[in-house]
Amino acid sequence: MIARLLHSRETALVIVLAVVFTLFALLTPNFLDAFSLLERTRYWIVPGLLAIPMTFIIATAGIDLSVGAIVALCAVVGGLLHTDFGWPMPLAAAAAMATGTLAGAFNGSVSSFLRIPPLVVTLATMTLYRGMALRLSEARSFSSFPDTFLWISQGDLFSFGAGRLGPLFFPVPLATLIVVGAVGAVLLRKSWIGRYTEHIGANPTAAVFAAIPVPWITCGLYTACGAVCGLTALFHTALYASAKADAATGMELEAIAAVVVGGTRISGGHASVSGSLLGLCLIGMLRYGLELAGAPSEWIIIIVGVLLIATVVLNEALARRAATRSL
Repeated sequence: MIARLLHSRETALVIVLAVVFTLFALLTPNFLDAFSLLERTRYWIVPGLLAIPMTFIIATAGIDLSVGAIVALCAVVGGLLHTDFGWPMPLAAAAAMATGTLAGAFNGSVSSFLRIPPLVVTLATMTLYRGMALRLSEARSFSSFPDTFLWISQGDLFSFGAGRLGPLFFPVPLATLIVVGAVGAVLLRKSWIGRYTEHIGANPTAAVFAAIPVPWITCGLYTACGAVCGLTALFHTALYASAKADAATGMELEAIAAVVVGGTRISGGHASVSGSLLGLCLIGMLRYGLELAGAPSEWIIIIVGVLLIATVVLNEALARRAATRSL
């Protein structure tokens, strides 16, 4: 069991995280400022939530490039209904989540039942949903949300007074990400959903002959991804206290990067929700530390890109090595 733990991707990521954290703590002033570090985690909620369903989708050898656009569309729907039509915030939030679910179901239906590659489908709907958000909002931003709603991203579960490293608190978004991540990890490792997901990615033809309802499973995964996008839209809106059509631009790439760095094979067949969250932490910590160190923004992007390429190459090499050993 110990040997298996030492060879796991999650253990390797934890070690890398510890090394990166130690290096930044030793070399970068103010890195250990607890207030700044905990405040930064609020901004991990959007790519973090998106990375959880994206892990399942990539495990099937699929992809969803429209998640950022769905978040924007859901945010605009919720903001429009609350601000212009006077809907109570709970009803507007429910409508936003329903919008995301329908958008995800459309992606899944077209991809699964019409057998169109998900890359093509979601690339098209990425533009479609973003355009719908722009049309509905008429290029406006919606604000004037109640404080009780803003609390889900700006509030804390509890806080303590100032200590040696500064004030300590536990942001609500971080707690939400941990809970949703735990649910995703259980579904992936302890349920038939996770088993079917990895089987589909490893060999979809064999999955069909094993009586796995491949189209329905994949459609369900994209639908669930859309629902999570609706939830993410609520946190994004509460974090910035506004909803607009260009919300979450580029967040699909952030989510995919976290999933790939976390060890999920881009070609499908193997996935790890905990790895995706660790990948999110690694990328977030790298960016935070490099920003404090005064690194130019273009160098931060280059470093993250190099990390992503190296991770993809490593994942595929390890997968081929494991396949060769099993022969």
